[in-house]
Amino acid sequence: MLKTQLFSSINFIRAVFLIAFFILIFLASVTYRHIKELDKITDSIIKTYEISIELGQLISHIKDAETGHRGYIITNDSLYLEPFTSARRKINHSFQSLNNLINGDSIKEQKLHRIYDLVDKRFSYFKNNFSNKEEFNRDFRDGKIVMDVLRNEINTMLSTENKLLNLKGKLYKYNNSNTPLIIFSTFLISILILGLGYLQIIKNYKDLMNQNIRLRIFDESSKQAEILGKYGSWLFNIEDKTFNYSDNKFRLLGSEPQSYLPTFENLLDNIHPEDKEILADAFEQMEKDESFPLIRYRIIKKDTLEIRHFRTTAKIFIDRLENKNIIGTTQDITEDYNKTQLIKLRNNELEQNNKELTEFNHVASHDLQEPLRKIQTFISRIEDREKETLSATTKGYFEKIQEASNRMRILIDDLLQYSRTNRSEKKFEITDLNTVANNAIIELSENIAEKKAQINFENLHKVDGISFQLEQLFINIISNSLKYSKPDEPTVVTITTKKVKSSKYPKLKDNSKREYIKITFKDNGLGFEQKYAEKIFLLFNRLHAKNEFPGTGVGLAICKKIVENHKGCIFAKGKPNEGATFEVYLPILN
Repeated sequence: MLKTQLFSSINFIRAVFLIAFFILIFLASVTYRHIKELDKITDSIIKTYEISIELGQLISHIKDAETGHRGYIITNDSLYLEPFTSARRKINHSFQSLNNLINGDSIKEQKLHRIYDLVDKRFSYFKNNFSNKEEFNRDFRDGKIVMDVLRNEINTMLSTENKLLNLKGKLYKYNNSNTPLIIFSTFLISILILGLGYLQIIKNYKDLMNQNIRLRIFDESSKQAEILGKYGSWLFNIEDKTFNYSDNKFRLLGSEPQSYLPTFENLLDNIHPEDKEILADAFEQMEKDESFPLIRYRIIKKDTLEIRHFRTTAKIFIDRLENKNIIGTTQDITEDYNKTQLIKLRNNELEQNNKELTEFNHVASHDLQEPLRKIQTFISRIEDREKETLSATTKGYFEKIQEASNRMRILIDDLLQYSRTNRSEKKFEITDLNTVANNAIIELSENIAEKKAQINFENLHKVDGISFQLEQLFINIISNSLKYSKPDEPTVVTITTKKVKSSKYPKLKDNSKREYIKITFKDNGLGFEQKYAEKIFLLFNRLHAKNEFPGTGVGLAICKKIVENHKGCIFAKGKPNEGATFEVYLPILN
């Protein structure tokens, strides 16, 4: 996003200066056009003014000719013919000047031609001799009429030229007054645009300075992060086969930062001889497929000759100049490698311990039970054959031995069951808890009948689980309720289920929105103090003496292990003489 803003700013500045450049060109063209227009108007005004002057002089020359002619007629003195002759020459010169001035204007040429004809006609009435008075009067009168028409034509043309002169004067004044305004406005707009561009340049400069500061901070933090993370970054130019290492990359190889020019050859010098092929194959694959695989290899540090384990990953990067580069990171994973090796060692030890436990289970299930059965058999035979001859004390001893051997058998059976809970195949399937409850009731039918107990349940949910383990869960919890029931009150166990969300039960410590099936076992037995709610699930833990209630303290531990196998939780709540409640939460698997 930062680069986009920068480039957009550069484009904005470029646009500003281009606009200003074109405005200046436009300004120059407008100025030139206005100057040419003013020159044209000035020439036209001068020409109109000259036409007016020449028309005025023309009428003046005609008057001079008329005056000279009259003087000659009155005085018959040839001296008066000089103004007449001179006026005629001047009139011809004026006509020549007017022809030059109105050249190309057909209307004015027609008018000038008419004036010329009238002047020529007027001169036709200038005579030196008249035959009689009537001829003189007639010529004088006709000459006056022609002169009046001539004067009128010239005045009309003068009037037209004066109007044209006035119009062109106004146009000249208008253009002359607007040109500075247009030039000033255009210059002002150009200055404003250039000012805007200048402000943007200043802003971009400040942004670049801030970005430079941030980049320096980021570069320094990246260097520190590389040191703390024990990794280094590098860049490989595919075209010229050159490397560019970060400072910490040099340190990882056991060299001072930027102490030499990195190349592929001196990189191979650091690689463990047995792993050089790994790096060579990776770069070969990169050149062939343009992809760099994740590789692990060993290096020998230059300064300490210590063998370190490295992990390198990289990808192809094409810059704006279409140059192909490889950007990569190399991390020192020696500590992780050593931890992995230690974990493998511990796993091997754990597997060995599991084998030993398996052997122990075999011994417990066969070798330990065999002498126990023999003890019980011989005790039974002694009682059958020697019972009458034994003293009361000896009979008491034998009864205690028999009780101890029975407890031993039950304990071994419970331990085997607990062990099988850990090692059994965890095959999950959809299991109907109604069927599980019915099977548990059938299994405990004798105890239920003995306690006159009532097991209530209906419409239980289906869950994803291990069927035989769930049956064992129900059997152990119901059996626990039967064991710790009140002697003077029939046992009632109520089993219910419902679907719940983990977010509403903080004790599940599950912050997700996962759903659970909550199974509740509630009885009306002896109950227990709430402070023992977690202790009762510990292996071999008992809240009562063994002579008060039979048992080994393994049953609820098995329940906890089964629930953990299902990734669930089990909780217990109780009050003395008010019964106990066990809550089992099994997650709904997707």
